[in-house]
Amino acid sequence: MRLGPGLVRVRVVFQPPHGQKLDDRYGPSTFLTVSSSPSGLLASGAGHGVELHRDVVVSDAVADAVLHISARAASCDDETAENPACHVHQQDWGVPVEVAPGGADAVTLVLAGAENPS
Repeated sequence: MRLGPGLVRVRVVFQPPHGQKLDDRYGPSTFLTVSSSPSGLLASGAGHGVELHRDVVVSDAVADAVLHISARAASCDDETAENPACHVHQQDWGVPVEVAPGGADAVTLVLAGAENPS
């Protein structure tokens, strides 16, 4: 993926599958980690948090790198299910990145349940 240097929005789309809802009984139901190899790709914004989006600053000091994105979300069957169960959805991505002027200013990935990430 070609990214432009500067501010880039990393977004993971998650929609609980049909018949499920986010499980926030014990706190936030989502978690996102963003890092890179080499670490110099990200001038700022690397780290983790409970939101499934993060603004990072891509450095033009690195031409080729890998953007590492890890996301997870917890969902449970809704109350109408006969034997409700809870689920953890997790995905790890290694996105090859080429830094170039005019490159994209957003990375959008689908974790689960979403048919159209727009």
